[in-house]
Amino acid sequence: MGETAEQIRIRIAQTRNRLGEDLNALEYRVKQETDWRFYYSRNPWAFVGAAYGLALLAGIAFGSRRS
Repeated sequence: MGETAEQIRIRIAQTRNRLGEDLNALEYRVKQETDWRFYYSRNPWAFVGAAYGLALLAGIAFGSRRS
């Protein structure tokens, strides 16, 4: 016939364990993807370029103007 109650309990426990593992992996990945240090370690020159660009824009916006 169908599954016994014990087989269903075992399958539910296995599924629950898999979901827990998947949630832990997802949590780790979200933390990693939202951490600026992770991106900096992968591509530090992009951060240097962005800092230079922001400094240039700030210098243009707030620099002294001669009349």
